[in-house]
Amino acid sequence: MKKFFDLRANGTNTRTEIIAGITTFATMAYILVIQSSWMTAAGMNGTGVMLATALISGLATLIMGLYAKMPFALAPGMGTNAILAFTLVAGGICTWQQGLTWVFISGCIFVLLSVFKIREKVVEWIPKVLKVGVGASVGAFLIRLSLVNGNMISVAGSSYALNLEFSDPAVLLAWIGLAITLILYFLRIHINGKTYHIRGSLLISIILITIIGIPMGVVSVPSSIITQNAFSSLGDVVFKLDFAGAFIPAMFVYILMFFMSDFFSTLGTALGVAGKAGMLDKDGNLPAIGRIFLVDSCATVVGAACGLTTVTTYVESASGVEAGGRTGMTAVVTAICFFLSMLFAPLFLMVPNAATAPALIIIGISMMQTLKDVDFKNVEWFPVGLMLIVSIFGGIANGIALGLVAYCLTHYARYLFTPSKAKCPNVLTLVITVLCCLQFIK
Repeated sequence: MKKFFDLRANGTNTRTEIIAGITTFATMAYILVIQSSWMTAAGMNGTGVMLATALISGLATLIMGLYAKMPFALAPGMGTNAILAFTLVAGGICTWQQGLTWVFISGCIFVLLSVFKIREKVVEWIPKVLKVGVGASVGAFLIRLSLVNGNMISVAGSSYALNLEFSDPAVLLAWIGLAITLILYFLRIHINGKTYHIRGSLLISIILITIIGIPMGVVSVPSSIITQNAFSSLGDVVFKLDFAGAFIPAMFVYILMFFMSDFFSTLGTALGVAGKAGMLDKDGNLPAIGRIFLVDSCATVVGAACGLTTVTTYVESASGVEAGGRTGMTAVVTAICFFLSMLFAPLFLMVPNAATAPALIIIGISMMQTLKDVDFKNVEWFPVGLMLIVSIFGGIANGIALGLVAYCLTHYARYLFTPSKAKCPNVLTLVITVLCCLQFIK
Protein backbone atom coordinates (compact mmCIF):
# COMPACT_ATOMS: atom_id res chain seq x y z
CA MET A 1 0.00 0.00 0.00
CA LYS A 2 2.87 2.36 0.79
CA LYS A 3 4.36 1.80 -2.65
CA PHE A 4 1.04 1.86 -4.51
CA PHE A 5 0.03 5.23 -3.03
CA ASP A 6 3.61 6.51 -2.72
CA LEU A 7 2.93 7.77 0.79
CA ARG A 8 6.43 9.12 1.42
CA ALA A 9 6.48 11.26 -1.74
CA ASN A 10 3.09 12.69 -0.73
CA GLY A 11 4.33 13.62 2.72
CA THR A 12 2.11 11.22 4.65
CA ASN A 13 2.14 7.79 6.31
CA THR A 14 -0.15 4.83 6.94
CA ARG A 15 -1.32 5.99 10.38
CA THR A 16 -2.22 9.46 9.11
CA GLU A 17 -4.11 8.07 6.13
CA ILE A 18 -6.13 5.69 8.34
CA ILE A 19 -7.08 8.49 10.75
CA ALA A 20 -7.99 10.73 7.79
CA GLY A 21 -10.22 8.04 6.27
CA ILE A 22 -12.10 7.46 9.52
CA THR A 23 -12.48 11.22 9.97
CA THR A 24 -14.01 11.58 6.51
CA PHE A 25 -16.49 8.79 7.25
CA ALA A 26 -17.45 10.34 10.60
CA THR A 27 -18.29 13.68 8.96
CA MET A 28 -20.47 12.19 6.19
CA ALA A 29 -22.04 9.14 7.87
CA TYR A 30 -25.21 11.18 8.41
CA ILE A 31 -26.14 10.38 4.79
CA LEU A 32 -26.83 6.77 5.83
CA VAL A 33 -29.54 8.06 8.17
CA ILE A 34 -30.99 10.77 5.96
CA GLN A 35 -31.03 8.81 2.70
CA SER A 36 -32.89 5.86 4.22
CA SER A 37 -35.33 8.13 6.09
CA TRP A 38 -36.25 10.25 3.09
CA MET A 39 -36.46 7.41 0.62
CA THR A 40 -38.74 5.57 3.04
CA ALA A 41 -41.04 8.59 2.77
CA ALA A 42 -40.96 8.07 -1.00
CA GLY A 43 -42.23 4.52 -0.58
CA MET A 44 -38.92 2.65 -0.73
CA ASN A 45 -37.68 -0.03 1.66
CA GLY A 46 -35.67 1.89 4.28
CA THR A 47 -33.36 -0.99 5.15
CA GLY A 48 -32.70 -1.68 1.47
CA VAL A 49 -31.87 1.99 0.83
CA MET A 50 -29.53 2.14 3.81
CA LEU A 51 -27.69 -0.98 2.65
CA ALA A 52 -27.53 0.26 -0.95
CA THR A 53 -26.20 3.63 0.26
CA ALA A 54 -23.44 1.99 2.28
CA LEU A 55 -22.59 -0.51 -0.47
CA ILE A 56 -22.48 1.90 -3.43
CA SER A 57 -20.81 4.68 -1.42
CA GLY A 58 -18.19 2.18 -0.31
CA LEU A 59 -17.59 0.85 -3.81
CA ALA A 60 -17.45 4.30 -5.42
CA THR A 61 -15.10 5.61 -2.74
CA LEU A 62 -12.92 2.51 -3.05
CA ILE A 63 -12.58 3.02 -6.82
CA MET A 64 -11.86 6.71 -6.27
CA GLY A 65 -8.99 5.69 -4.01
CA LEU A 66 -7.57 2.91 -6.18
CA TYR A 67 -8.12 4.46 -9.65
CA ALA A 68 -7.97 8.24 -9.15
CA LYS A 69 -5.75 7.85 -6.05
CA MET A 70 -7.41 10.87 -4.47
CA PRO A 71 -8.59 11.24 -0.83
CA PHE A 72 -12.19 11.88 -1.91
CA ALA A 73 -15.30 10.03 -0.73
CA LEU A 74 -18.62 9.67 -2.58
CA ALA A 75 -22.23 9.14 -1.49
CA PRO A 76 -25.74 10.24 -2.51
CA GLY A 77 -25.71 14.05 -2.57
CA MET A 78 -27.94 16.20 -0.41
CA GLY A 79 -30.67 18.03 -2.30
CA THR A 80 -31.49 15.57 -5.05
CA ASN A 81 -32.72 13.03 -2.48
CA ALA A 82 -35.09 15.62 -1.00
CA ILE A 83 -36.34 16.60 -4.44
CA LEU A 84 -37.05 13.00 -5.43
CA ALA A 85 -38.90 12.19 -2.21
CA PHE A 86 -40.75 15.39 -1.43
CA THR A 87 -41.21 17.07 -4.82
CA LEU A 88 -41.39 14.34 -7.44
CA VAL A 89 -43.01 11.48 -5.53
CA ALA A 90 -44.97 13.44 -2.92
CA GLY A 91 -46.13 15.86 -5.62
CA GLY A 92 -47.42 13.05 -7.81
CA ILE A 93 -45.10 14.02 -10.68
CA CYS A 94 -43.60 10.54 -10.96
CA THR A 95 -42.92 7.35 -9.05
CA TRP A 96 -39.60 6.77 -7.34
CA GLN A 97 -38.76 4.26 -10.06
CA GLN A 98 -39.26 6.90 -12.77
CA GLY A 99 -37.33 9.51 -10.79
CA LEU A 100 -34.36 7.17 -10.42
CA THR A 101 -34.52 6.58 -14.18
CA TRP A 102 -34.01 10.33 -14.68
CA VAL A 103 -31.02 10.20 -12.33
CA PHE A 104 -29.69 7.26 -14.36
CA ILE A 105 -30.03 9.19 -17.64
CA SER A 106 -28.30 12.26 -16.19
CA GLY A 107 -25.46 10.03 -15.04
CA CYS A 108 -25.12 8.49 -18.51
CA ILE A 109 -24.85 12.00 -19.99
CA PHE A 110 -22.16 12.82 -17.45
CA VAL A 111 -20.25 9.65 -18.38
CA LEU A 112 -20.32 10.53 -22.08
CA LEU A 113 -19.13 14.07 -21.40
CA SER A 114 -16.34 12.71 -19.21
CA VAL A 115 -15.22 10.12 -21.76
CA PHE A 116 -15.22 12.54 -24.69
CA LYS A 117 -13.82 15.39 -22.57
CA ILE A 118 -16.41 18.03 -23.51
CA ARG A 119 -17.31 18.99 -19.95
CA GLU A 120 -15.89 22.46 -20.41
CA LYS A 121 -18.39 23.24 -23.18
CA VAL A 122 -21.32 22.38 -20.93
CA VAL A 123 -20.01 24.90 -18.41
CA GLU A 124 -20.28 27.59 -21.08
CA TRP A 125 -23.86 26.68 -21.99
CA ILE A 126 -25.27 27.35 -18.53
CA PRO A 127 -25.10 31.02 -17.43
CA LYS A 128 -22.69 31.49 -14.55
CA VAL A 129 -25.20 33.23 -12.30
CA LEU A 130 -27.62 30.33 -12.66
CA LYS A 131 -24.93 27.75 -11.92
CA VAL A 132 -24.31 29.58 -8.68
CA GLY A 133 -28.03 30.03 -8.05
CA VAL A 134 -28.94 26.36 -8.38
CA GLY A 135 -26.83 25.36 -5.39
CA ALA A 136 -28.28 28.14 -3.26
CA SER A 137 -31.82 27.30 -4.38
CA VAL A 138 -31.40 23.66 -3.42
CA GLY A 139 -30.04 24.82 -0.05
CA ALA A 140 -33.05 27.09 0.57
CA PHE A 141 -35.44 24.31 -0.43
CA LEU A 142 -33.63 21.95 1.94
CA ILE A 143 -33.97 24.41 4.85
CA ARG A 144 -37.73 24.79 4.38
CA LEU A 145 -38.17 21.04 4.00
CA SER A 146 -36.14 20.29 7.14
CA LEU A 147 -38.07 22.81 9.22
CA VAL A 148 -41.34 21.21 8.14
CA ASN A 149 -40.20 17.59 8.54
CA GLY A 150 -38.79 18.35 11.97
CA ASN A 151 -42.14 19.89 13.02
CA MET A 152 -40.35 23.17 13.72
CA ILE A 153 -42.71 24.89 11.31
CA SER A 154 -46.36 23.89 11.00
CA VAL A 155 -48.12 23.97 7.65
CA ALA A 156 -51.82 24.65 7.22
CA GLY A 157 -52.76 24.87 3.56
CA SER A 158 -50.49 27.54 2.11
CA SER A 159 -49.67 29.08 5.50
CA TYR A 160 -46.51 28.51 7.50
CA ALA A 161 -46.14 29.21 11.22
CA LEU A 162 -43.35 28.69 13.75
CA ASN A 163 -44.20 25.65 15.86
CA LEU A 164 -43.38 26.21 19.54
CA GLU A 165 -45.79 23.61 20.91
CA PHE A 166 -43.31 22.18 23.39
CA SER A 167 -45.93 19.87 24.89
CA ASP A 168 -45.28 17.72 21.80
CA PRO A 169 -42.10 15.69 22.58
CA ALA A 170 -41.09 15.53 18.89
CA VAL A 171 -41.26 19.33 18.54
CA LEU A 172 -39.35 19.86 21.79
CA LEU A 173 -36.69 17.36 20.73
CA ALA A 174 -36.21 19.12 17.37
CA TRP A 175 -35.61 22.51 19.00
CA ILE A 176 -33.29 21.01 21.63
CA GLY A 177 -31.52 19.25 18.75
CA LEU A 178 -31.05 22.50 16.84
CA ALA A 179 -29.38 24.08 19.88
CA ILE A 180 -27.09 21.05 20.33
CA THR A 181 -26.18 20.95 16.64
CA LEU A 182 -25.36 24.66 16.47
CA ILE A 183 -23.15 24.45 19.56
CA LEU A 184 -21.21 21.41 18.35
CA TYR A 185 -20.89 22.65 14.76
CA PHE A 186 -19.57 26.11 15.62
CA LEU A 187 -17.66 25.31 18.81
CA ARG A 188 -14.01 26.37 18.58
CA ILE A 189 -11.42 25.67 21.27
CA HIS A 190 -8.16 27.64 21.38
CA ILE A 191 -5.16 25.86 22.92
CA ASN A 192 -1.56 27.06 22.67
CA GLY A 193 -2.30 29.29 19.72
CA LYS A 194 -4.10 26.56 17.77
CA THR A 195 -7.81 26.39 17.06
CA TYR A 196 -9.64 23.06 17.25
CA HIS A 197 -13.15 22.13 16.16
CA ILE A 198 -15.25 18.99 16.60
CA ARG A 199 -14.82 16.65 13.65
CA GLY A 200 -17.98 14.79 12.75
CA SER A 201 -20.07 17.29 14.70
CA LEU A 202 -23.18 16.66 12.57
CA LEU A 203 -23.01 12.91 13.15
CA ILE A 204 -22.34 13.39 16.87
CA SER A 205 -25.31 15.75 17.17
CA ILE A 206 -27.60 13.24 15.41
CA ILE A 207 -26.47 10.50 17.83
CA LEU A 208 -26.96 12.70 20.92
CA ILE A 209 -30.42 13.87 19.83
CA THR A 210 -31.46 10.28 19.11
CA ILE A 211 -30.32 9.16 22.57
CA ILE A 212 -32.19 12.06 24.22
CA GLY A 213 -35.29 11.07 22.25
CA ILE A 214 -35.42 7.59 23.81
CA PRO A 215 -36.62 8.63 27.31
CA MET A 216 -38.84 11.28 25.68
CA GLY A 217 -40.71 8.54 23.82
CA VAL A 218 -39.82 9.86 20.38
CA VAL A 219 -37.33 7.09 19.53
CA SER A 220 -38.02 3.36 19.63
CA VAL A 221 -35.05 1.10 20.34
CA PRO A 222 -34.84 -1.86 17.90
CA SER A 223 -34.85 -5.41 19.25
CA SER A 224 -31.56 -6.10 17.44
CA ILE A 225 -28.82 -3.83 16.13
CA ILE A 226 -27.63 -6.41 13.61
CA THR A 227 -28.93 -6.20 10.04
CA GLN A 228 -31.30 -9.02 9.11
CA ASN A 229 -32.78 -10.10 5.75
CA ALA A 230 -30.18 -7.95 4.01
CA PHE A 231 -30.44 -9.50 0.58
CA SER A 232 -34.24 -9.40 0.44
CA SER A 233 -34.19 -5.74 1.51
CA LEU A 234 -31.70 -4.87 -1.22
CA GLY A 235 -33.89 -6.70 -3.72
CA ASP A 236 -36.70 -4.23 -3.02
CA VAL A 237 -34.69 -1.26 -4.32
CA VAL A 238 -32.09 -2.60 -6.76
CA PHE A 239 -32.75 -2.66 -10.53
CA LYS A 240 -36.19 -1.03 -10.33
CA LEU A 241 -35.79 1.63 -13.04
CA ASP A 242 -38.89 2.40 -15.10
CA PHE A 243 -37.88 3.54 -18.58
CA ALA A 244 -41.34 2.96 -20.05
CA GLY A 245 -42.98 5.53 -17.78
CA ALA A 246 -40.07 7.97 -17.50
CA PHE A 247 -40.50 9.82 -20.81
CA ILE A 248 -42.85 12.68 -19.93
CA PRO A 249 -42.39 16.46 -20.52
CA ALA A 250 -41.29 17.10 -16.94
CA MET A 251 -38.27 14.81 -17.34
CA PHE A 252 -36.08 17.38 -19.12
CA VAL A 253 -35.90 19.91 -16.30
CA TYR A 254 -35.22 17.25 -13.67
CA ILE A 255 -32.57 15.50 -15.74
CA LEU A 256 -30.93 18.91 -16.21
CA MET A 257 -31.18 19.60 -12.49
CA PHE A 258 -29.71 16.21 -11.54
CA PHE A 259 -26.94 16.71 -14.09
CA MET A 260 -26.10 20.26 -12.97
CA SER A 261 -26.13 19.22 -9.33
CA ASP A 262 -23.65 16.40 -9.92
CA PHE A 263 -21.50 18.22 -12.48
CA PHE A 264 -20.87 21.46 -10.65
CA SER A 265 -20.87 19.96 -7.17
CA THR A 266 -18.11 17.56 -8.19
CA LEU A 267 -16.15 20.28 -9.96
CA GLY A 268 -16.33 22.67 -7.02
CA THR A 269 -15.61 20.00 -4.42
CA ALA A 270 -12.68 18.50 -6.31
CA LEU A 271 -10.98 21.85 -6.91
CA GLY A 272 -11.74 23.14 -3.43
CA VAL A 273 -10.54 20.10 -1.51
CA ALA A 274 -7.54 19.59 -3.81
CA GLY A 275 -6.58 23.23 -3.33
CA LYS A 276 -6.76 22.74 0.44
CA ALA A 277 -4.42 19.76 0.09
CA GLY A 278 -2.01 21.61 -2.21
CA MET A 279 -2.70 19.31 -5.17
CA LEU A 280 -3.36 21.97 -7.82
CA ASP A 281 -0.71 22.83 -10.40
CA LYS A 282 0.73 26.28 -11.00
CA ASP A 283 -2.24 27.20 -13.22
CA GLY A 284 -4.79 26.19 -10.62
CA ASN A 285 -5.74 22.99 -12.44
CA LEU A 286 -6.15 19.51 -10.98
CA PRO A 287 -4.34 16.94 -13.17
CA ALA A 288 -6.54 14.08 -11.92
CA ILE A 289 -9.85 15.86 -12.61
CA GLY A 290 -10.63 13.59 -15.59
CA ARG A 291 -10.39 10.43 -13.48
CA ILE A 292 -12.41 12.05 -10.70
CA PHE A 293 -15.20 12.99 -13.12
CA LEU A 294 -15.26 9.50 -14.61
CA VAL A 295 -15.52 7.76 -11.23
CA ASP A 296 -18.16 10.22 -10.06
CA SER A 297 -20.33 9.86 -13.17
CA CYS A 298 -20.11 6.06 -13.21
CA ALA A 299 -21.09 6.04 -9.52
CA THR A 300 -24.26 8.00 -10.36
CA VAL A 301 -25.21 5.50 -13.08
CA VAL A 302 -24.60 2.44 -10.89
CA GLY A 303 -26.15 4.15 -7.86
CA ALA A 304 -29.38 4.96 -9.72
CA ALA A 305 -29.64 1.36 -10.92
CA CYS A 306 -29.26 0.28 -7.28
CA GLY A 307 -31.93 2.63 -5.90
CA LEU A 308 -29.94 5.78 -5.06
CA THR A 309 -30.26 9.43 -6.01
CA THR A 310 -27.28 11.26 -7.52
CA VAL A 311 -23.99 9.95 -6.11
CA THR A 312 -21.42 12.71 -5.94
CA THR A 313 -18.05 13.63 -4.46
CA TYR A 314 -18.53 14.92 -0.91
CA VAL A 315 -17.17 18.22 0.32
CA GLU A 316 -16.78 16.52 3.72
CA SER A 317 -13.70 14.93 2.17
CA ALA A 318 -12.02 18.16 3.26
CA SER A 319 -12.16 16.92 6.87
CA GLY A 320 -9.95 13.97 5.93
CA VAL A 321 -7.57 16.22 4.06
CA GLU A 322 -7.42 18.49 7.08
CA ALA A 323 -6.54 15.43 9.18
CA GLY A 324 -3.56 14.82 6.89
CA GLY A 325 -4.99 12.58 4.16
CA ARG A 326 -3.18 13.09 0.85
CA THR A 327 -3.63 9.89 -1.15
CA GLY A 328 -6.20 7.35 -2.25
CA MET A 329 -5.47 5.32 0.86
CA THR A 330 -7.67 7.76 2.79
CA ALA A 331 -10.56 6.93 0.45
CA VAL A 332 -9.92 3.18 0.82
CA VAL A 333 -10.23 3.44 4.62
CA THR A 334 -13.46 5.47 4.28
CA ALA A 335 -14.82 2.79 1.93
CA ILE A 336 -14.10 0.07 4.49
CA CYS A 337 -16.05 2.07 7.10
CA PHE A 338 -19.05 2.21 4.74
CA PHE A 339 -18.90 -1.56 4.22
CA LEU A 340 -18.80 -2.20 7.97
CA SER A 341 -21.84 0.03 8.54
CA MET A 342 -23.95 -2.43 6.53
CA LEU A 343 -23.89 -4.77 9.53
CA PHE A 344 -25.80 -2.30 11.73
CA ALA A 345 -28.72 -0.97 9.64
CA PRO A 346 -31.25 -0.93 12.57
CA LEU A 347 -29.12 1.66 14.40
CA PHE A 348 -29.34 4.04 11.44
CA LEU A 349 -33.05 3.41 10.86
CA MET A 350 -34.08 4.29 14.45
CA VAL A 351 -33.01 7.94 14.02
CA PRO A 352 -36.05 10.32 14.00
CA ASN A 353 -36.64 13.38 11.78
CA ALA A 354 -36.14 15.56 14.87
CA ALA A 355 -32.51 14.41 14.97
CA THR A 356 -31.69 14.89 11.28
CA ALA A 357 -33.57 18.16 10.67
CA PRO A 358 -31.09 20.41 12.58
CA ALA A 359 -28.12 18.95 10.67
CA LEU A 360 -29.91 19.46 7.37
CA ILE A 361 -30.71 23.07 8.21
CA ILE A 362 -26.99 23.75 8.69
CA ILE A 363 -26.16 21.93 5.44
CA GLY A 364 -28.79 23.96 3.58
CA ILE A 365 -27.44 27.24 4.94
CA SER A 366 -23.90 26.26 3.95
CA MET A 367 -25.12 25.51 0.40
CA MET A 368 -26.44 29.06 0.16
CA GLN A 369 -22.91 30.42 0.59
CA THR A 370 -22.51 30.10 -3.19
CA LEU A 371 -24.44 33.38 -3.44
CA LYS A 372 -21.23 35.18 -2.51
CA ASP A 373 -20.16 34.73 -6.14
CA VAL A 374 -23.26 36.48 -7.54
CA ASP A 375 -23.01 39.99 -8.98
CA PHE A 376 -25.87 41.76 -7.19
CA LYS A 377 -26.49 44.21 -10.01
CA ASN A 378 -30.19 44.08 -10.97
CA VAL A 379 -29.75 42.36 -14.32
CA GLU A 380 -27.56 39.61 -12.86
CA TRP A 381 -29.24 39.17 -9.48
CA PHE A 382 -32.88 39.17 -10.61
CA PRO A 383 -32.91 35.71 -12.30
CA VAL A 384 -31.10 34.17 -9.31
CA GLY A 385 -33.39 35.89 -6.81
CA LEU A 386 -36.45 34.69 -8.71
CA MET A 387 -35.04 31.15 -8.88
CA LEU A 388 -34.37 31.21 -5.13
CA ILE A 389 -37.85 32.39 -4.10
CA VAL A 390 -39.75 30.14 -6.50
CA SER A 391 -37.65 27.13 -5.43
CA ILE A 392 -38.59 27.65 -1.78
CA PHE A 393 -42.33 27.82 -2.35
CA GLY A 394 -42.83 26.21 -5.76
CA GLY A 395 -40.12 23.57 -6.01
CA ILE A 396 -36.66 23.38 -7.55
CA ALA A 397 -37.79 22.55 -11.09
CA ASN A 398 -40.09 25.57 -11.30
CA GLY A 399 -37.35 27.74 -9.84
CA ILE A 400 -34.78 26.64 -12.43
CA ALA A 401 -37.21 27.04 -15.32
CA LEU A 402 -38.36 30.53 -14.32
CA GLY A 403 -34.80 31.55 -13.51
CA LEU A 404 -33.72 30.58 -17.04
CA VAL A 405 -36.71 32.40 -18.56
CA ALA A 406 -35.94 35.54 -16.55
CA TYR A 407 -32.29 35.34 -17.57
CA CYS A 408 -33.11 35.06 -21.28
CA LEU A 409 -35.73 37.83 -21.21
CA THR A 410 -33.59 40.34 -19.33
CA HIS A 411 -30.44 39.62 -21.33
CA TYR A 412 -32.14 39.58 -24.73
CA ALA A 413 -33.84 42.90 -23.90
CA ARG A 414 -30.54 44.33 -22.75
CA TYR A 415 -28.81 43.07 -25.88
CA LEU A 416 -31.41 44.61 -28.21
CA PHE A 417 -31.22 48.07 -26.66
CA THR A 418 -27.57 48.16 -25.55
CA PRO A 419 -25.79 45.86 -28.03
CA SER A 420 -22.38 47.33 -27.35
CA LYS A 421 -22.52 46.55 -23.64
CA ALA A 422 -24.54 43.36 -23.38
CA LYS A 423 -23.91 39.79 -24.41
CA CYS A 424 -26.70 37.85 -26.07
CA PRO A 425 -27.50 34.45 -24.46
CA ASN A 426 -26.27 31.69 -26.75
CA VAL A 427 -28.60 29.37 -28.63
CA LEU A 428 -27.86 26.40 -26.41
CA THR A 429 -28.93 28.38 -23.33
CA LEU A 430 -32.21 29.12 -25.10
CA VAL A 431 -32.67 25.45 -26.01
CA ILE A 432 -32.11 24.39 -22.40
CA THR A 433 -34.64 27.02 -21.29
CA VAL A 434 -37.27 25.69 -23.70
CA LEU A 435 -36.69 22.10 -22.55
CA CYS A 436 -37.09 23.12 -18.91
CA CYS A 437 -40.35 24.91 -19.68
CA LEU A 438 -41.88 21.77 -21.19
CA GLN A 439 -42.87 20.79 -17.64
CA PHE A 440 -45.55 23.48 -17.72
CA ILE A 441 -47.36 21.75 -20.58
CA LYS A 442 -50.25 19.74 -19.15
